[in-house]
Amino acid sequence: MNLNYLETLVAVARYRSFSHAAHTLNLTQPAVSKHISLLEQHYGIELVSRTSRRVELTDAGQVLYNYSVQLLDTMARAYEDVRSFAGEIKGTLNIGASTIPGHYVLPPLLGRFASAYPDVKVSLEIANTGKITARLREEAIHIGAVGAPVKEDGIACQAFAEDEIVLAVPVMHPFADRREVDLSELIGERMVTREKQSGTRRIIEENLRLSKIPPDAFRTAGEFGSTEAVLAAVEAGLGLSFVSRWSVRRAEELNKIKTIPVKGLSISRSLYLIYARDRVITRPAQAFLDFILQTENGDSPE
Repeated sequence: MNLNYLETLVAVARYRSFSHAAHTLNLTQPAVSKHISLLEQHYGIELVSRTSRRVELTDAGQVLYNYSVQLLDTMARAYEDVRSFAGEIKGTLNIGASTIPGHYVLPPLLGRFASAYPDVKVSLEIANTGKITARLREEAIHIGAVGAPVKEDGIACQAFAEDEIVLAVPVMHPFADRREVDLSELIGERMVTREKQSGTRRIIEENLRLSKIPPDAFRTAGEFGSTEAVLAAVEAGLGLSFVSRWSVRRAEELNKIKTIPVKGLSISRSLYLIYARDRVITRPAQAFLDFILQTENGDSPE
């Protein structure tokens, strides 16, 4: 099947117009009609309804359209990935990151990486750890950066930065003037948390269980989909929260939030880069991995 025919179907579906599709693809309108007819002959079914004032896909046409979008996107990425091995390091690097590495750790590193590799176009998608892992499995990203280790077949997981989980409290809370609090004092306190798929939340709950403190020992005051929302809730006095040291630095400097050591609970963790073991690593992706490892080792990448 000629990929050009599928490109034509996609254009017709998106613009709902043979003439607009023809103009976009630099084809004549009869050529567009011919491509659609050949597709319908190949599959033996009508794909495009031409009876209404606007061109519409049939149910079968919609199915083929969905596959065509995926196929054309895959072919475009394949071209970029293969071409990345020719000559200078250039092309696209799609990175997915969970909140802490995405908002607080990667941005300065990506700035330095862009200076070192100006011909690499970097995109950064931020979601929770579960979503980023799924995006990697879907091959929608080349590399992920997450706040908890991913133990799945086919996924390589490598530490690249260190973090500490701290207790954040509102500045007017009785704990704010304390040098430390005991873990047992937190039982029954109102707590603000991230959503269940958050790597930060997973690490916290694992460590609490090791300390014989079940998650339901606290009163849940709110569950939020971002660290920024959690910090805003703490600042507003909604409750306490265990958060990344990376995330709370700015708020603490501005005296909007206090962080208090918890006696009997010390949570440190690594942040991880993840990538597919069974997929060829493109040159931009390999350059980024090498760059991060050199930075971690204290070198200054060229």
